[in-house]
Amino acid sequence: MDVVTPTTGRDGSADPSGPAWAIVLAAGGGTRFGGPKQFADLGGRPLVAHPVRAAGLACDGVVVVLPQHLLERWTPPAGVLAVPGGAMRADSVRAGLAAVPADAEVIVVTDAAHPLATPALYRAVVAAVRAGADGAVPGLPLTEVVKEVAPHIGANGGTDLVAGASLPRETHRLVQTPHAFRASALRAVHADAAEAVEDSAMVADSGGRIVVLDGEPANIHVTTPEELDLARLLLKHVQDEGEPDEHSAVRLSAV
Repeated sequence: MDVVTPTTGRDGSADPSGPAWAIVLAAGGGTRFGGPKQFADLGGRPLVAHPVRAAGLACDGVVVVLPQHLLERWTPPAGVLAVPGGAMRADSVRAGLAAVPADAEVIVVTDAAHPLATPALYRAVVAAVRAGADGAVPGLPLTEVVKEVAPHIGANGGTDLVAGASLPRETHRLVQTPHAFRASALRAVHADAAEAVEDSAMVADSGGRIVVLDGEPANIHVTTPEELDLARLLLKHVQDEGEPDEHSAVRLSAV
């Protein structure tokens, strides 16, 4: 991945100016959280409502992927398509891709676990793809030392440090969502792969150029109830990045 300003894609394409659509992945079971966290309350709204709203302010359309058995638990705002997900993440991405119109030129993939990403961050990754990159992801520099540990937990609850050098901080990033891609590139790698853990790696492995933009420190990954508590504290500092509620009604209506 390149931490640079995007110019053109690997095939020389530039300025995909057609519609941008977002896929919000929210089909997980919340095993580590202790339940379906996508419906947990954050500022009076379910967690999933926040990325749906931010994506709607930056994109032309939004597809939210929910668990099949929980489709009736939350009604998305007008204009948002809701589809059932699958057993694995890749299944849910593909369910979202199937619902995105064929004329979409840029596709954003995000998740309910990053509810505090601002509309500006969505616009930034979309703009990077429109400028010619095959994909764009936000990332933060490492500020702590990253070490490898043994894959077991000892009796005292700790684990053993594996001897060796630390990861060089200057050449690594903590990658967040949302991710944006040229629609043709994302569809192609999912058509060719049976399973996938992370879309940007798939596109990069196929020869695509992925650029890393500046992430947002408040764009935390909510995995545990404690992280949800932190998101509640951060919400008032990042909510809507100053954009009034009526802006959300232009495309999606208020969430």
